[in-house]
Amino acid sequence: MIPSPGLDPEVERLAQRIAAAYAHLPPGATGPRLLVAIAGRPGSGKSTLAHPLVERVNELIGASPAPAVCVGIDGWHYSREQLDAFADPKEAHWWRGAAHTFDQPSYCAFVRELRKPTRPSSPSLPFPTFDHAAKDPAPAACPIEPTHRVVVIEGLYTLYDAAGWRDAAAAMDLRVWVEVPRDICLRRTLRRNLAAGIVADEAAARVRVEAVDMVNGDTIARARFAPTDEIAPADRPDMA
Repeated sequence: MIPSPGLDPEVERLAQRIAAAYAHLPPGATGPRLLVAIAGRPGSGKSTLAHPLVERVNELIGASPAPAVCVGIDGWHYSREQLDAFADPKEAHWWRGAAHTFDQPSYCAFVRELRKPTRPSSPSLPFPTFDHAAKDPAPAACPIEPTHRVVVIEGLYTLYDAAGWRDAAAAMDLRVWVEVPRDICLRRTLRRNLAAGIVADEAAARVRVEAVDMVNGDTIARARFAPTDEIAPADRPDMA
C-alpha cells in the first residue's frame, strides 16, 4: 500500500494496520466489527488524529459505502441539567470531564452492541455526539449502520482500566495510546478551554486545567488498559 503524502507516518502505519485487519473480516455487513479505541491525555490530539485516520482507512479499503466511522466519547458527558441533579451540583460542574461526570453505563452498553455480530438486516445503532456550541450532548446526525465494519472510538476514557469502564476497553480489538508531552497537552487544553468559553479568563482557565483536566489525564496515564499501540505524533505543533 502506497503511503499517503502529508499524513503523519505513525498515523499512516496505524491506518495500514487497521486496513489489513479489516481484510480478515467476513465480507459485506455480516459478522463482527473491528473496534479501535484511541486514548490520551486532554490536549494530546485524539480527535485531531482520529478523523484523518478514519479517512485514510476508508481510502485504503476503497469500499462503498465507507466501512470506517469515528465516534467521540464526549457524547456520553452528562448534560448540564443532569449535573444540576447531582448531590453537589457546583462540584459536579467543576469536575465535568472526570469519569464520574460521564454516563458510563450507557457508553458501555453502546460498546456491547457494537461487539455483537451483525447482519444486513441489523438495526441502525444511534449514538450521541457533543455540541460544543450548546455545551451538551446531542444525537449524532448519522447512526452506526451494519455496513460500518470499523468503528474508531476516541476519548479520554476509552482505555480506562477501572471498574465499570474496563469491560469496554477490553472489548476493543486495537487500543491506541497517543503519547504527547504533558506540558504541550496542558498548553493546548488551556487555549481550548479559553476559546470554548469554559472559563472567564486565563488565570481561571489555568487553575481549572491544572486541577481538573491534567488530573484526569494523569489518572488515565496511570490506569491504561493494555494498549496494543502507542503513537507519538511526529508533528506536535503547540497550537494544535
